Amino acid sequence: MASRDEARIPLLAGTDEYEASQELLEDIQVEYAMRTPPREVSGEHLTTGGGDIKRRKHYSGSEMIVAVFVVAFDTKKGNLVEWRYPEEVLLSGVEFKSMASGLHNMQKDFIYFKQNQLFGLSCYVKIPVANQEERGARMKCVGLLAVGYSNLHLHMDFLQRQARILVETPGSYGSLEEYFRHYRSPAQVPHPLTGPEATNSVEACHPSGCFTTYLQFFGASIFVLWKLALLKKKIIFFSPPPVGALCHRVYCTCLLTSHVLPNDLNTECNPQFYVNVADIDAMTTMDSYVACTTEKIFQIKTQLYDVFVDGERVTSNQERMDPLLRVNQCDEQRYEHLNHLRSNQRIASGRRSRNDELGFAEFFQELNCQMFRTVMDAASSEDHVLTMEMVESVGLDPLKDRQFLTELASVYDLNMTVQRSTSFDLLTCCM
Repeated sequence: MASRDEARIPLLAGTDEYEASQELLEDIQVEYAMRTPPREVSGEHLTTGGGDIKRRKHYSGSEMIVAVFVVAFDTKKGNLVEWRYPEEVLLSGVEFKSMASGLHNMQKDFIYFKQNQLFGLSCYVKIPVANQEERGARMKCVGLLAVGYSNLHLHMDFLQRQARILVETPGSYGSLEEYFRHYRSPAQVPHPLTGPEATNSVEACHPSGCFTTYLQFFGASIFVLWKLALLKKKIIFFSPPPVGALCHRVYCTCLLTSHVLPNDLNTECNPQFYVNVADIDAMTTMDSYVACTTEKIFQIKTQLYDVFVDGERVTSNQERMDPLLRVNQCDEQRYEHLNHLRSNQRIASGRRSRNDELGFAEFFQELNCQMFRTVMDAASSEDHVLTMEMVESVGLDPLKDRQFLTELASVYDLNMTVQRSTSFDLLTCCM
């Protein structure tokens, strides 16, 4: 008979269990596939003089690029848009999003950002030059804007090469124009995407190695971040440059909320990626987001966040948040099981990077599907009670995760009570 601790962690414990859980996940996907309209599929493979992108089946027209640009640093004028295409596209502020504060200390970097309803990726390069006008250094960013963010990383190699070319040979924009013509978005008004658009398919191609780095950096605290993201908290990651690593933390945190349940269960946590002081006014109007910054001033702007992540430290100035920020024993056990799964996958496949990324995504998809199905079952039951046994069945702690589950019911409008340690003592929410 399984011990109580073993019963709390039913997910992906080993190879056999993993294969069984994959069948369950596939069943869930099939069950809801007919509810989701098919996405527009583009060609399988396109090539330009500047590089190529293998177009996977999840790569839809709505995620293709809508603009390309070059940002330079001028010693007299500061950051400025040196070139853009198409010329009529509005890029106000992109010069500060794509060349972040503190980036002058780096030789190269990349940045994800949000520009109105579009998502951007820029690649930065700095080289020494022997002239006084540029004060011994030349800095440029080459970037693009797209409607979605899930495939921006597929353009990374091309943008990095173009940044290197343009910082060494300014004025050579032909390859950028050609690239835009190959990958431009259909002629339509960009619209904000709903739902976790980058993460609802386990077939998605994610930035190589970013989840492995994320897992190693935060350890078991990723399950604290998982809970905070599902609760749609305002989360800001802070660190000095490089900015790219920070942006990947935003990307991975958003992936933690992925699921294949009905689309009306919106777990989207509104990724903003890199933000600066110019974004403060807009951020005050948002109820939820995940963002990152290199500007320490955000830490004293406590009205802008629920959680401030400084390096590895997950903190909050709100006392009521304290229970949500603690790693409990169930989190530690789940972290061990996730690492066990990753090891089994690498042994079975003989590969690491691609399989590791998919294993991470699949783990959280299944975790979310099982948890939401359980709490929805409780909400639809006759007594609307989430019992201690139900909490343990999804690997959560009935006591230490009670606040998380109570807030989860409130966020997703579930008429449910969470059972306390005795059947007579209930914590009520959403009544």
